[in-house]
Amino acid sequence: MGIVPLHKIPSRLEAESIIKDLVSKGAICWSKHCKERMKERGITMPQILNCLSKGRVTDEPFLNHANGSGYETAIEKGTAGELLRVVVCIKFSEKLLIITVY
Repeated sequence: MGIVPLHKIPSRLEAESIIKDLVSKGAICWSKHCKERMKERGITMPQILNCLSKGRVTDEPFLNHANGSGYETAIEKGTAGELLRVVVCIKFSEKLLIITVY
């Protein structure tokens, strides 16, 4: 499907496609908050990348002007016997900001 124009809020399916495309290109930024939660919760970068690459978007994307603006959503995947949830922001500059993880 590739990158869809970000002049409209993407559907969950479109957001999932955009996230997977940005991950495959390595266009990811990690927030300080995310890094702190990863350490606190014992969540690894490979677990997060696996969730982003193979998970399902669970929340309808919405426009969020925090963190430099973009479309925020969450993606989930079962990993290591637990459900991993990653909150992301699809940036207008075609990058993915990882906001938090739990």
